[in-house]
Amino acid sequence: MKTLWSRKGATDPRILRFLQGDDPRVDARLLPHDLRGSAAHVESLRLAGLLEDRDARHLIVGLKAELASLPESLPDDVEDGQTYLEARLVERLGPRAGGIHLGRSRNDQVALALRLFIRDEMLVLGCELGALMRSFSTFARKYEAVAWPGYTHMRRAMPSTLGQWSLSFLSPLADDLELLPALYQSVNRSPLGAGPGFGVPLALDRSASARRLGFSGPDRSTVDAVGGRVRHESRLGYWLSSLAGTLERYYWDLALFSTEEFGYFRLSPALTTGSSAMPQKRNPDVIEIGRARCHEIAERGHLLSMLGRSLPSGYHRDFQLSKPELLTLVDRGHELLAVTAGVPPAVVPVRERMAQALTPEVFATEAAYVRAVEGRIPFREAYREVQEQLDGGVPLPVRTASEILRPEVLQMLTEIESGIETQMRWMADQKAHIDNCYDRLWESLP
Repeated sequence: MKTLWSRKGATDPRILRFLQGDDPRVDARLLPHDLRGSAAHVESLRLAGLLEDRDARHLIVGLKAELASLPESLPDDVEDGQTYLEARLVERLGPRAGGIHLGRSRNDQVALALRLFIRDEMLVLGCELGALMRSFSTFARKYEAVAWPGYTHMRRAMPSTLGQWSLSFLSPLADDLELLPALYQSVNRSPLGAGPGFGVPLALDRSASARRLGFSGPDRSTVDAVGGRVRHESRLGYWLSSLAGTLERYYWDLALFSTEEFGYFRLSPALTTGSSAMPQKRNPDVIEIGRARCHEIAERGHLLSMLGRSLPSGYHRDFQLSKPELLTLVDRGHELLAVTAGVPPAVVPVRERMAQALTPEVFATEAAYVRAVEGRIPFREAYREVQEQLDGGVPLPVRTASEILRPEVLQMLTEIESGIETQMRWMADQKAHIDNCYDRLWESLP
């Protein structure tokens, strides 16, 4: 196996395979980011007078050629993406390719590729979350006035509306969307120039190389840039886990309230599958797999956080195991957001069943409020009077759907919708800035 550290005393091939892990598969996906980071480093070396213009130009051309012919997977006989990239550049350019390795380590090279990957994926995930929230909002406005019972302890509690129900998902998702710029800012710093973790004794302008890649600046600490890299991965994991927790509750509600026993929702055939043994059945498999994906995302997010904990300062090989988990977590996040965005349009409320469930006792709390206000008596006294009325079999008045509506629901929907558009514009601006920086990487040489 080709490695970057070969020396006397051969390592057991079985150990090499064990250490290699999933790197050939994982690093193929990170290679575009590794190539861009390498291009920024070449320019830093050139501007510092550590690389001749001619050699820098050849390296940029070689890196750009590699970017245009990315492999789907790396050969099994290379240790990782960095080994593969070095071998490819030497094959293309000969000995002059060696100039690219001055002033950097595999530690900051990998940290940089991961940072670029996380930053780019955050923006895509954010846009997908915005699209999902628009889908929820459309459903909320369409059925905002449809009344049904609200539940506590899985028992009918008070009258509610589908507008309130939809808002209960939109509100936490709006929190997650609003949190994204802060998470993005924490990731938007460059580890390039950190070397093995202690900087490099060369006159490399870390701030300039950071700007070249669209970062707000370099990492404040070179030690943390390398040794704290899993923190950024776990932050993305926690963010995805948070929104997955909200979507898990949504899927649970749909699974429960679309059963024959409740019958509040009818699911489009597009969301269901048939049974291999029972001709009459349509199973909500999308809902159940979606719910399971939410659990998986939470588990992977937790694993990422554990891989970076209980370790002393500096780089540790433990971090290698975070890469496949991160990529799978991001893939599951994209899949969950994209699929869930198509669910609300395929859910149809069964208004008759919802109306039937609004039995008189559901209005007991409201009746106690009215009695306390109109009778100018303490709420607890009004509470007991209503309780005695129910125990005596005297029915309470049932209010109409229009009387149940809460005006703040539409107010909050409007506020959230405005926030979605604000965040979508912010993400589009960040994406345009990054794309512009990436394009200029290949045009910076005279």
